[in-house]
Parts: sequence; structure tokens; C-alpha cells
Amino acid sequence: MRSLSLRDPGLERLRAAAVTMGAALLSFGSAWLLESVFDLTTSSVVLAVVLAMTLGRVDRRGHDSRFAHLIAPLLLPFLAVLAAEVGRRMFTHPNFGDTLFVLGMTAAIWLRRFGPGLRRAGTLLSAALIAVLVTPGPAVPLGAHAPSRWWAAVIALMALGWTRLANAVAVRTGFLPSPASEPAARVAPTRVTAGARRWPLPASTRMALQMGAALGAAFACGREAFGPHWPWVVLSAFIVGSGNRGRGDVAYKAALRVLGAAAGTVLASALSGAFAPRDQWAVVFLFAVLAVALWLRPLSYAFWAIGMTAALALLYDYYGESGGNLLATRLEGILLGAAIGVVAAWVVLPVRNIDVIRRQLSIALSTLADVVRAEPRATFSAGEAAAFRAAAESASTAALSLRVVRHLPSPFRGALPYAVACRALHGSAPPTANGSPVTLSMSPETRRAVSDDVTAARRALAATATPEQRGSLGETAERIAAALLASYT
Repeated sequence: MRSLSLRDPGLERLRAAAVTMGAALLSFGSAWLLESVFDLTTSSVVLAVVLAMTLGRVDRRGHDSRFAHLIAPLLLPFLAVLAAEVGRRMFTHPNFGDTLFVLGMTAAIWLRRFGPGLRRAGTLLSAALIAVLVTPGPAVPLGAHAPSRWWAAVIALMALGWTRLANAVAVRTGFLPSPASEPAARVAPTRVTAGARRWPLPASTRMALQMGAALGAAFACGREAFGPHWPWVVLSAFIVGSGNRGRGDVAYKAALRVLGAAAGTVLASALSGAFAPRDQWAVVFLFAVLAVALWLRPLSYAFWAIGMTAALALLYDYYGESGGNLLATRLEGILLGAAIGVVAAWVVLPVRNIDVIRRQLSIALSTLADVVRAEPRATFSAGEAAAFRAAAESASTAALSLRVVRHLPSPFRGALPYAVACRALHGSAPPTANGSPVTLSMSPETRRAVSDDVTAARRALAATATPEQRGSLGETAERIAAALLASYT
């Protein structure tokens, strides 16, 4: 049984959200002070908040100390200045600026294939570009007396400093567990197989091309049909396509995005009526909404969609872009952007959900195979535990869209064993509190049985597996999960 000393996942999510929001509030306050003293614009404040919220997740998730302590402080200021310049061009030379934005976001996704360091660099680049995208147009410096572009570098370093301080204090006081000190197990990049045919491009490259196509179409349609309100279309297309775990995942996320955005827009419209433009209480409500959305995000993407949409609507209302007529405009832009994202994922070199699930399950089972065969005792190192948990969580998220399969005719239910396996392995992931190793209390007979089940499960995931092997995957994974849960000490 799991030790009672392990952290409750719900409480840990709440604490992580609190630390992230603390860093965001400190960054907001510092940027607001700089804005007041040096006559900056609100784009600086938005950049600080967006980077702080992104950096909080990246720092806690990362294992590459060289990136965390050296590369990020050197790279982040440059990316922030680059994003600020792209944002300036989007308003002074729209076609040129839009093209730069699309190329930058596409490159950020393409960098994923080159390891964790460049993956995080791409995350920082996309965060800086999104900060520019969500900034209200009137707040972007355009005139001859606009503040120097180099303030973006100062704001970025300030957000990084507050984020690191908040995380360090949280870990030092025991408020959050320390990150694993060992690097996660690395798996050689492979190409995703679609049926019996092998695509010539890696999945990361295909997803980058999908995002480029979606954003290009969103810019064109948004500027043509929605005038100054085009960012709602582009932002929706980006959110739907980001973190792409297959075309089914994109469609599932699009549905949640539309439903959550509708609820969030209605909520923001109800709240905005209580605040006049530039009312400071609107900012208070904005951060409260973000905090709740950040806390509930791991439970369902719908909560994040509701919170982000409501927060953006409050931000725009704060700058005077309010009115009942904008409610329908926002919803139409969100619907169009989500539809563009779905079409791009299904038409431009699509990635099947089942291929993503098989790859992530294979990573988790490969890690587990090394653990149960180790002598003299089966022990998850901190890095192995993190690798297993990350792969199982990714597979489980990709499998959410398979829920609808249960309601389809039997020929479509071949993916159900994969969904069962994802849920079982995700629920049995080893605890990673305090980054310490996790020893499995298993008898030699149990270890052999688990090893045999892991081998059988890996065979069921192979492209050459028989229908019987694939059909037994769910039951095999549930036996593995039961043995793991009974053995944690």
C-alpha cells in the first residue's frame, strides 16, 4: 500500500498552483511598478504574467540543470525582445508580422525533436509570442515615443527571478516536493507509424506544420472577418493545436475549448458589468479566475478553457473593449479558430491518437521492465519514476478522446484496451515526493509475474501484434497496476 506520508495529489496541485500564482503576482507587481516609473505600456505587464505562469511549470518539470541555471537566463531575454518586435510588426506591418509569428510558433514546436533543452527553449519562445498575442492592441507601443524594446529583456529576467525564488522557497520549506535530481530516462526518437505505412517525417515536424497551417489560416480569416478582434481566432487555433497528442485529441480539446470558452465568456461578461474601464478590482478578479483555472487544469482542460477565456475577456474589458455586442463576436471567433485547428490536425499530415498512445505506453513499459529486472531489489530511481509518470500521463491524456468509442458500434471499439491500459498505468505511477527512490516490495515470484506481464503488454503494442494480444492489453495492464500499487513502500 502507498505510504501515508505521500502527498495527496489534489493538495499538491493546489500548492503548485499557489506557488505559480505567487510568482505571477510578484511579476505583475514589479512590472506594474516599472510601467508607472518609466512610462512603459501594459504589454510589459502581460509579458511578465504570462512568462511567470509558463516558467513555473517548466522549472518544476525540468531535470536539465544546465538549462535551468545557465541557458534560460541567457536565452529568455533574447526571446522576449524577439517576441516584442514581432508584436510591433503585427500592428505596423500586419502581413509581415503575422508571417513572423507563424514561423516563430512553428519553429518552437519543431524544436521538440532535439531534446529537452531545446524543447524548453521552444516553450519559452511560444510563451513570449502568446504574451504578445493576448496583449490588447492599444497597449502595444507603436509610436515614435514608444519605450525601448530592451525593456522586454528586463521584464523577462524579472519574471524568471521571481519564479525561481518562489519555487526555491516552496521546496526549501517543504511546501512542494523537490524535483528529481536525476535526468529522466531518454528514449531514442522514432517515427510514428500510421497503419502499415511509415510517414517520412517525425511527429514533431508534422505537428509543427499543422500549427503553421492552422495559424496562417486563422490570421487570414480572423483579420478578414473580425477586424480588430482577430486575436480570438488565432488564440483559439493555437490552444486547440498546442500539445497535440493526435487528431482525436485535437478534436476532443476543441470541443472542450468551445464549451469552456462559451462558459468563460458569459462569466466574464457578467463580471465586466460590475467594473468600469481601468477598475483595479477587475484585475483582482482576473487573477482569482486564473488561480482557480490553474488549480483545476489537471482535472479537465475545460476548466482551463473557462478560466483563460474569462481572464482574457476581463483583460480586454479593462481596456475598454466591452459591450454586449462583443459576446457574440468572441464566441464566433473562438468557434472559427477551434474549427481551423481541428481541420489542420486532420488534414495536414495527421497523427493518429492510437500511435501516440502506443509510443507513450511503450516508454512507460520499457522503464518498468528495467526496474523489475534489476537486482537485488526492484527500485524506481527518481529519474525512472519521473519518466514512467510522464509517459503514463501523456498516454492517459491522449486516450481521453477514446471515451466516445464506448458509444460507437463494435467495429470501432478496438481501441478500448488501450484506454484501459492508459488509465491503469497512469493510476499506478510511482510516487515522486521529495525526489527519492521508490523500492518495490515484491516477492521473487511476483517480480517474475510482473516481468512476464510487461513483456506481454509490450508485445501487444507492437505493430505485428495479433488481435488477441491487443485485446488482452487492458487486462494485462490492470494486473501490472495492481501489483505495483500493492508493492510501494
